Amino acid sequence: MSTRIKEPALWLYQKVTSRQRTRLFDRLQSSGRVPVAILFYHRIADAAPNDWTMNCKDFALQLDWLQDNFDVVSLQEAQNRIQSPTNTRPTVAISFDDGYSENTDFAIPELVRRGLTATYFVATDFVRKGTAFPHDIAAGCPLPPNTIEQLRQYVDAGIQIGAHTRTHLDLGSTQDKAAVRAEIEGSRRDLRDWLGIECDYFAFPFGLPPNTSQLAVDLIQELGFRGFCTAYGAWNWPGSEGTHLKRIHADPGLVSLRNWLTLDPRKLEDKRELPFSTANSIPRLPPLPTYACSSLPSAV
Repeated sequence: MSTRIKEPALWLYQKVTSRQRTRLFDRLQSSGRVPVAILFYHRIADAAPNDWTMNCKDFALQLDWLQDNFDVVSLQEAQNRIQSPTNTRPTVAISFDDGYSENTDFAIPELVRRGLTATYFVATDFVRKGTAFPHDIAAGCPLPPNTIEQLRQYVDAGIQIGAHTRTHLDLGSTQDKAAVRAEIEGSRRDLRDWLGIECDYFAFPFGLPPNTSQLAVDLIQELGFRGFCTAYGAWNWPGSEGTHLKRIHADPGLVSLRNWLTLDPRKLEDKRELPFSTANSIPRLPPLPTYACSSLPSAV
């Protein structure tokens, strides 16, 4: 269904359920169980739009709304709140994947201007070689990756850099331990050599359950990362182990983001069976209000 149709349906759904959402938030806050959201972006630019690019206006509008309604914190502080027995504050952390050069033009300066930080996950072979990502080449629009100098500027501006493999390999597609280690450890070593930093966090390329594996998670833990991020599209609950950090994709505009982050009841629990054994445990939640969702458009 097109975005033009989907957004009004989501807006209506949020309006219809707004009172119940408010009551639910009050209950979660009073019990210290306010979940933590981690958003991820790829490329912020007005030229060459695609499914993994957000325009500058939308990005600024999202930051406005997030700052008005959440504690916008670092990934480490988000993890601290996830691992704490309780959290009473609406909390969101911001991250980026891949490493697009155009983020130097608006996204990073805008974060810095607002006094915000983010964790910026980089696939290092593309930085080293200056070559476009395969998914951009396949789409017929090769886009420039970050340079080492740009990444140094990000570090100086307070942006945390994270590892994202060397070649953007789908780590769920192989059981070759040496190859997986080379991707994870190699990207971390590249960033250490270039930037003089130690990466505490890793993000899985693609990041959905089929793109993750027990082998990769075991290596991430063996290498001493503080945590790893997926794109599982789920909340992170206080009192969890908090090494697996689930992220939500930030779609353009405000409708989808506001629907997600105002506690859409259909998105509170993630009951998927995970392909590794260190997933966050989800605590038992208070009974949710009953919503008459069956009559709403399927687009929501």
